[in-house]
Amino acid sequence: MEKKKWTLVNAENVAPFVCDETYSSKQLTGDEMAGFPVININEGTLKGGCRTGGGAHEEAEIYYIVEGSGILWLDEDSVPVKPGDIIIIPPHVFHWIDNTMNEKEFKLFTLWPKQEQNDVYFTRKKAWGTAFKYLDPDYLQKRREQ
Repeated sequence: MEKKKWTLVNAENVAPFVCDETYSSKQLTGDEMAGFPVININEGTLKGGCRTGGGAHEEAEIYYIVEGSGILWLDEDSVPVKPGDIIIIPPHVFHWIDNTMNEKEFKLFTLWPKQEQNDVYFTRKKAWGTAFKYLDPDYLQKRREQ
């Protein structure tokens, strides 16, 4: 069995994919990046005064709130969230984030078993030819040499 190389990611060195004027997305982990199947972690940043469009998925996903506070809507339930909160969203639950009452950014990590569950994954691949980009392409090599 071939031993795989480890990968170190620092979110500050991952290029954000700007979805629109309100939301950006960074793929922090994924199969393409690691070279083998891993849990996908995406960092999403929603500007203050904004909300996401919402959606429901075939698979469960997990939100970990990193920065800011807002309202997470899960079907008809509104749940106030703050940093440190973890929300497990079951399949087929329509959900969206409301940050309209705040001036500050709202940042969260979304976790999925597979990178393909993240719709933005395909948008990044089409736009960039890859699912992620480092701001410094030599970042990983430099960190391995430290």
